[in-house]
Amino acid sequence: MSRPTENPTPGYLLWRLATKLRAAVDRELAPLGLTHAQYTLLASLYGFSRGGAQPSQRELADWTGLEPIFVSKLARALEQAGLIERTGHPGDLRAVQLRLTDDGAAVAERAIAIVRAFQEELTAPIGGTRSQPARDLVRTLQTLLGSEPRSDSMAPPATLTGQDVGEAEGALSALLDQVLEGTDAGITRTQYIALRVVARGPALAPAALGDFLAGQPQLGLDRRQAAELLGGLEARGLVAGGDPDGPGPVQLTAEGAALHAELGQVVAALSERLYAGIDPADLATAHRVLVEVAERANRLRQRP
Repeated sequence: MSRPTENPTPGYLLWRLATKLRAAVDRELAPLGLTHAQYTLLASLYGFSRGGAQPSQRELADWTGLEPIFVSKLARALEQAGLIERTGHPGDLRAVQLRLTDDGAAVAERAIAIVRAFQEELTAPIGGTRSQPARDLVRTLQTLLGSEPRSDSMAPPATLTGQDVGEAEGALSALLDQVLEGTDAGITRTQYIALRVVARGPALAPAALGDFLAGQPQLGLDRRQAAELLGGLEARGLVAGGDPDGPGPVQLTAEGAALHAELGQVVAALSERLYAGIDPADLATAHRVLVEVAERANRLRQRP
């Protein structure tokens, strides 16, 4: 007579995996004073708050799939811990609205990071959460659940915001500054970008190049500052033809070309590490979205 587990059913394996997952998350989050169920509510509320929403207990129950009475119990425990606040709903006198406190947001961020790291460890045998087997598994589970995709943190899918774009730009700028400071070039990020423009762009006279650089919002230069930037590069012997009154075009000198190539290799190696493991399709989508956002922002700036 065979044992029941020698030919396990999908239901049995799903139950075992869910039990293992819940127990493991309880263990991982114990230092934060959270259970798996509390994390589910806290992380979901964090996801809603990222989009500026303050859901009701009923909305969180519908989202998480938990019973409303259980959500109420969890919310009271999290309120007592100082992680959330419960207030009357402005649109429904019978409803209770939930909001993260500052401490709650901080704990949620730490908890989400812990759970994501655990999920990477859990799915390591099939290549991690970004692998094709993991993606196939997610689609299979979604089919069985009859539900739409949801994020790893059990929270609503985050919507791209200006804050996200600004934080990413700031982080990348700081990283490039750090890399350039670690070289012997003695060159700033703005100077490096100007060298890239001269090296890769069409040959432009000094005035036209200055106008182009001044028109790049990420540089934050006016025409006078752009002219000073080109003058400084010419004084260092990195570009020639940077005199505002000269005929141009502005071009890299041999020394400038060598420095641009050297720094380009450093930045290329950094970029490879930065984007490693990100699905190329996701990068392509992000590129299209950011290009469209930039174009729309520029059009809005030009409106009277």
